[in-house]
Amino acid sequence: MAFILLSAPSVWAQDGFVLRGRVLDAGTGEPLAGASVSLKERPSVGSVSEPDGRYSMVAPPGSYTLLVRYIGYEEQELTLLLFRNETQDLRLKPVSYSTNEVEVIGTRLKPITQTAVMGELDIPMESVKTLPVLFGETDIMKTVQLLPGVQSGGEGNTGFYVRGGGADQNLVQLDQAVVYNPGHLFNFFSVFNSDAISNATLIKGNMPARYGGRLSSVLDVEMREGSPDSLQAEGGIGLIASRLSVQGPLVKDKAAFIFSARRTYVDVLFSPLLRNTEQGGVPYYFYDFNGKLSYTLSPKDRLYLSGYYGKDVGSLKLSSGKFVADFQWGNAAATARWNHRFSDGHQVDVSGILSDYAFNFDWDFGDITTTVETGVRDYSLRADFVYTPSVRHQLEYGLHYTHHTLRPRTGSAETAEGDVFSTDRILSKSAHQAALYLSDDWNVTDRLLLSLGLRGSYFVQMGPFTFYEFDDNQRATDSVVYAAGERVKDFMAFEPRVSVRYTLSASSSVKASYTRSAQYLHLVSNAYTTLPLDVWVPSSAIVEPQRATQYAAGYFQSFRQNMYEGSVELYYKTMENQLEYREGFVAGPSNRDLEYEFVQGSGESYGVELFLRKNYGDLQGWFGYTLSWTDRTFAGINQSRAFPARFDRRHDVSLVGTFKLNPRWTFGGSFVYGTGQATTMPERRYLIEGTVNYQYGDRNSFRMQPFHRLDLSATLDGKSYGRLQSSWTFAIYNVYGRRNPFLYYIDSEGPPYSTDTSVQAKKVSLIPFPLPSVTFNFKW
Repeated sequence: MAFILLSAPSVWAQDGFVLRGRVLDAGTGEPLAGASVSLKERPSVGSVSEPDGRYSMVAPPGSYTLLVRYIGYEEQELTLLLFRNETQDLRLKPVSYSTNEVEVIGTRLKPITQTAVMGELDIPMESVKTLPVLFGETDIMKTVQLLPGVQSGGEGNTGFYVRGGGADQNLVQLDQAVVYNPGHLFNFFSVFNSDAISNATLIKGNMPARYGGRLSSVLDVEMREGSPDSLQAEGGIGLIASRLSVQGPLVKDKAAFIFSARRTYVDVLFSPLLRNTEQGGVPYYFYDFNGKLSYTLSPKDRLYLSGYYGKDVGSLKLSSGKFVADFQWGNAAATARWNHRFSDGHQVDVSGILSDYAFNFDWDFGDITTTVETGVRDYSLRADFVYTPSVRHQLEYGLHYTHHTLRPRTGSAETAEGDVFSTDRILSKSAHQAALYLSDDWNVTDRLLLSLGLRGSYFVQMGPFTFYEFDDNQRATDSVVYAAGERVKDFMAFEPRVSVRYTLSASSSVKASYTRSAQYLHLVSNAYTTLPLDVWVPSSAIVEPQRATQYAAGYFQSFRQNMYEGSVELYYKTMENQLEYREGFVAGPSNRDLEYEFVQGSGESYGVELFLRKNYGDLQGWFGYTLSWTDRTFAGINQSRAFPARFDRRHDVSLVGTFKLNPRWTFGGSFVYGTGQATTMPERRYLIEGTVNYQYGDRNSFRMQPFHRLDLSATLDGKSYGRLQSSWTFAIYNVYGRRNPFLYYIDSEGPPYSTDTSVQAKKVSLIPFPLPSVTFNFKW
């Protein structure tokens, strides 16, 4: 196949000509994000397609071989005669089932030696689906936790920790909308339905200037646009959930849609088994919906409308009806985006965005009825420009604005006598946040690439708000009242981002980066996991914004035309204004702003990450290893001495692979190992006037047992019947039944008030046995 860009000789630009266009699926017309487009004769010249499939590259005039690669698609080599600036779309065909090629596992085929951005990994859903799963549900969040520099929060937790940062320091986006709580089923699963997602990008620390508001990382998830050519359906039936997606054209070659739905049936399966027990059943389930519409208004204008709605719903009844509780939490998101191309080198995305997270918990216990609510709602506007003024510069610039409404902790309690207690004074908090940014990817020479960025952010706390002064006994002595809409406190931050890549050879490069960032919303929890009960609070007259500075450097190498690649990255990060609850804080109803319960301190994290990956062949996968240290220091906590953060983990190992046995059978496996989580436990037990007391050790001085687990899977592709394709996925979670610790508690044997009582710490494991699952998948 030949691809020719040929025209009458024109004036050659000073440094070369620009080739740009979109990489698309040849069958569905959907954009392919993360496809590698490069010149075989000049490996250092290339591009990686953006989420909308767009790519661009610069080369001197001449004859080349254009190499196009993407996971799960046939590799193409195209003849290129480049003698002017050109725009051309590239269409790739999926790999045939009859060939020996298989999908790359874990990340897209992005040549890690080319870009200046460090710690960036791209994750298409087609590769996620080949990994072992829990309960038959593929999960992009679990895949993210297998990457170096990323630590999981343990079993039953979709939260992740990047380079010493907390779970709230990760910016998780779905089509630009912020997802504040990405967990379903008490955080066993994420809110991202794999059938509705095209790809995701994880950036660890060195965030481009267009991202802001978080300190540690970005997980940018893109929804599929829908097939513009034909009506298609796919889905699956698993042990606890089923899913269905439908996509197709609304107007031929102009408008396309996709709609996905998913629901669990834990409540239906297990309630009959527990109907006669004290619990009375498991009335718990979750569901979610995804939808997206794309419309081509003109050759230069495209409109995208996307939305998500998901909710967990449950109830609990104990002690013969004396305790009855109902709870629900969920996310809603909607994005309207208009893309306009002024010219081949200049385009803009204008977006209006809604993000909403809400948690509600109602319970009756004896004569008291209690209601607790918490949540966040954002309305955002943004304009993002991409401009290529010359062959050596690509500029990105834009403006972002968000109005925040937060309900950190609202609730009420009513007794049988009619007495009512309500936190009506702190029902909601309001704030405005805005940012301007500018970045330039500058090819200084063929070997040296600089990425320079500056982000200026502004945050203002608005009334109503009452600022209190307290005495030593925590009694209010004075107050200042701010009316609704009145400015209370504002903050500004300049957030420079600089990264550099120097190409040593066609297959190796070194990189370094510096990043300064600020965070204005905070999630503070004294629990072991990022449960929905955790609450978000804004920066205010009481709480300063969090800030972080990160330095990183690394060496990147590829072998045998990118069949193998590896990297070694070192990082050092300092963090200011980190939050913890004060010593002695006990959660409960209060009319006092939650921010008064915090103390602010500093943090430090540093480490080294090793990553080795095999991209092609019947056997594929990667090995990741992280050696790291993470500390926190707070005045009044641990005698003001530094202590390990809860998610400090000295060693973190992941080994992931798949093997294509034949055209029908594919086997997958993953093994993870991590140093035990840090926590605080009592060291001594003593009696004072008949009362048992415990003396605790230093903050987080106790280490849980190491965490390790092996998961295996096998996928059997069924025979095709016309347009209908099917497959079976068999998986075993925790193959050798490791009893990984979820938490520890203190247990005693003997008389409770005797000095002869034996006391020991015991662990609780969530899934201490091998857990098999099977899923039937279909596509039409």
